[in-house]
Amino acid sequence: MADLIRKQTQKTRKGLKYGTLAVLAALFFLATIKLGKTQQISSNRLALGAQAKVQSAFNLDINHPSEYDFLSRVEIESLRKSFANQHPELLLYQYTPMPAIFSQIEDGKPWWGLDGQVFYDSGSKSIEGLSEESRFINNPFMLVCANMLLSGYHYDVSKFPSKEDFALSGLPLECAPSQALVYPRESREDITYNVTSFLQASAKIVDLPLQLGSAPFDLVAYNARDFGFNYIAVSPRYSQNINKTSDRPIEIAQYIHCGGSCGCSGGCNNMSPYIDGLHSLSLKALPAHAYVYLWRARPTSVDQSPDFMVHLNFI
Repeated sequence: MADLIRKQTQKTRKGLKYGTLAVLAALFFLATIKLGKTQQISSNRLALGAQAKVQSAFNLDINHPSEYDFLSRVEIESLRKSFANQHPELLLYQYTPMPAIFSQIEDGKPWWGLDGQVFYDSGSKSIEGLSEESRFINNPFMLVCANMLLSGYHYDVSKFPSKEDFALSGLPLECAPSQALVYPRESREDITYNVTSFLQASAKIVDLPLQLGSAPFDLVAYNARDFGFNYIAVSPRYSQNINKTSDRPIEIAQYIHCGGSCGCSGGCNNMSPYIDGLHSLSLKALPAHAYVYLWRARPTSVDQSPDFMVHLNFI
């Protein structure tokens, strides 16, 4: 791990020479994009490496989920901007939500709810609870997140005879991050998930025959895409106790649109598409570490030094 941090630091020093030219080149490219065409490359950039405005590590605010149902796209994007502006010291210049990610949000539509996906699944009650996508939209600087929900559990139907009864049980809706620490100068961040506490709280209400297998997770990475990181890989060299890592770089194609998976008439806003390498990850033991590499341009291999690294720390 020390070698990994050292490589990131060396890359940062190299960035001092080329950082200004890179920004000017990016601005020139963006100026040539034709009007009316959905922008596929983000204009947003973080203040990292030689361009960092903050020299030491600091904790990110972790914003709670909120209710998005029936809001307009403009309202959602306005919320996104307000959360990005919580940390202006991380922005190289003014933030604008990337059209390729957010332009397909449909006005006045519901969103999948946290209670809906845990207790009710697809159908009229899929939108119950706070909007599950808000966990990521409300936290733009958490570039890659583990979307961890309880799975493979059993519960006493005599105690909870209906879904509505079970929804009042107090079962945790997700394993939310407990800390997010960013190192702008080193172009990396650490996000911690207390899986032990999540499973202990869940075990008070349900049986967990799969133990750690009851806590699978997907990787949500459109925040990385929104800040110009277009490729991702879970490092096979450094990750520990993760069931699968990446054998090739994966293009981050995630975006928000209105789809029919919620089962509500007219559909709901949610993330798409399914990307095999970013779904159905699990933990072999605790502690576990997923070192997620991010690149702006396609790398030659998953071992190429990343432009940014997210360390997902499972305890």
